[in-house]
Amino acid sequence: MSDPSLIRADRVRGTALVTGGSRGLGSAIARHLASVGWHTVICGRDPDRLEAAVKAAADDGIALHAVRADVTDEGSVAGLFERLAEEDRPLGLCVNNAGNNFSRRLVSVRERADGPPELSPHPLEDFERVVTSLLTGTFLVGRHAAQAMLAAGTPGAIVNISSTVRRGAYGQSAYCAAKSGVEALTRTWATELGEYGIRVSAVAPGVVDGEALRRRSAASERHAAYMADLRRHVPLRRWCDERDVAEAVAFAADNPSVTGTVLEVDGGGLPARVLPPVGRAPEKRTTAATADLPEKAENTA
Repeated sequence: MSDPSLIRADRVRGTALVTGGSRGLGSAIARHLASVGWHTVICGRDPDRLEAAVKAAADDGIALHAVRADVTDEGSVAGLFERLAEEDRPLGLCVNNAGNNFSRRLVSVRERADGPPELSPHPLEDFERVVTSLLTGTFLVGRHAAQAMLAAGTPGAIVNISSTVRRGAYGQSAYCAAKSGVEALTRTWATELGEYGIRVSAVAPGVVDGEALRRRSAASERHAAYMADLRRHVPLRRWCDERDVAEAVAFAADNPSVTGTVLEVDGGGLPARVLPPVGRAPEKRTTAATADLPEKAENTA
């Protein structure tokens, strides 16, 4: 059995890594960790965004440090951790946040008046891209983080960003499968690494009220209407915000008894699909079947 004093030693602030930390939720997490004393390093693929994030944080009196890395590339991840090994403070926290999402139904059906429906299957390329960024990326970074902590002989924490829709959601085959896999990795790693004082947990946001949601809703009235319908089905009748998620990550990083679990930050949970009220005319439906799904990748947790 491990020495209890070692288990609590991870409360001493060290270096925190936040993947996908140049904008959105990742940036909010990184800023919050830096504000509570972590030496915070963000990584991402776009050097301009990284530089902008560091500058914006500095303007607000928050110190962030950036390293360019692609979490889906094993060599790039190895190089990232070589850079982290040069830091004065040992790695104490790794937050796996990076990823993207291509929303697609398994088979999209477009009815035609003059013949059979037009069928559009979910592209394999989009499925693989999402799973690679969210699941393989989490695996590669988590593996290197655990190795760094084990090699240094210091305890620490790994916090993976999952999602409340990991149990399934309309039009989200790839995202749900990847986020469900992130939960499985979380519970497996917690079991394997616990005896060394390394805690592994996940934070599962619901819909995050952030810039990406506001941009998509502003671009599509149907999307905005569907999201309004969806929010009414959330027990708290509100979305979580980026600070809610960031504070949950900090809690998971600090609490010496939190491991092998998923912290839900979702206002009470989301339905897998919202159906229109009985009697509503079909042309006015705002279900996911008619709501706009994004046609390009969104960086997301």
